Amino acid sequence: MNVERDQPSNRAGDVRATPSLSTIPMKTLIALLPAVALLFASYGAFGQAPTKGFEPKEVVNPTAYYPEGPQLTSEGLLVAEMAKDRVVRFANGRWDVMWSAPGCGATSIKQIPGGGYWILCHLGNQVVRVDAAFRTVKTFEYSSSGKRITWPNDASVDAKGNLYLSSSGPYALEAPPQGRVVFIDVERGVPQDLVSGIRYSNGVLVQEAKSRVLVSEMLNRRMLSYPLLGPGRLGPARVFFEFKNAPAVADAYALSGPDGIAAFSDGDILVADYGNGRVLLLSDQGKFLDQIQVQYRFVTNMAITRDQESVFFTMTEANTSADLHGIVQRFAVRSAKKK
Repeated sequence: MNVERDQPSNRAGDVRATPSLSTIPMKTLIALLPAVALLFASYGAFGQAPTKGFEPKEVVNPTAYYPEGPQLTSEGLLVAEMAKDRVVRFANGRWDVMWSAPGCGATSIKQIPGGGYWILCHLGNQVVRVDAAFRTVKTFEYSSSGKRITWPNDASVDAKGNLYLSSSGPYALEAPPQGRVVFIDVERGVPQDLVSGIRYSNGVLVQEAKSRVLVSEMLNRRMLSYPLLGPGRLGPARVFFEFKNAPAVADAYALSGPDGIAAFSDGDILVADYGNGRVLLLSDQGKFLDQIQVQYRFVTNMAITRDQESVFFTMTEANTSADLHGIVQRFAVRSAKKK
């Protein structure tokens, strides 16, 4: 954001000459600190200017039903609709149902490079692998430890199509941390628990080039970064970003926190702030850059186009409504590097 300001003159004898800090009373400096902090927060972390601008464009689906986990493919935009137990595709100006299963509560669909897709059934407590025609190949309900894959939520794949998914645990502040990250090898098809003890694991992003996997620890309002040591092998986590380091939200949702994650090709990262009607833009080092306001407060996830010039956000109007009405909206992306 470029803001033009009148610049004070420093010429000798000019009555508008800027006073030095030594001439300003200490009480005045202290009183100005909150305003200075707000300016830094709105302009970017630690004075770092936002690298992108976002402009809301068309609502491509005005009647989505708890849309989640979008996936862009060469054939169109796939979106999971939890409230309708289905996966739909937007192509050539229309939406079509591609897959459905009663009781599934779909929250994520991810394409397998070799063909087919992974679908997460959040309410059905299972992961479904389908072929390119959306015919069921195999269903996974338990990891190799014998634990049920409960509330599978979000997922990401590596270059081979191996699946890394969040098994969230109970969505309650008083619940013990039971969230896990589960791995399913695309060739062997055996789910295994990689990490546990997460306070509601949610968004997942595999970044092989950076040898890490980012995971949203939703109810602790922070993002974790796990070293990626090899396929299905994660090292000890470190905190990647604390949401307390983003601007405060008036009337914040009690169960708000980081949800879906996506990365631009230049390294910048988007993460949904579920319940607070915004998406955060972070640097690849986990520094706050900017925030994007969206229409509905329960924003869940996003998909960035290959040309990096658009992003589709999925969001729901109210998470307690009967129909769980939501929308899918495109935002135009403007890079600050482009003149």
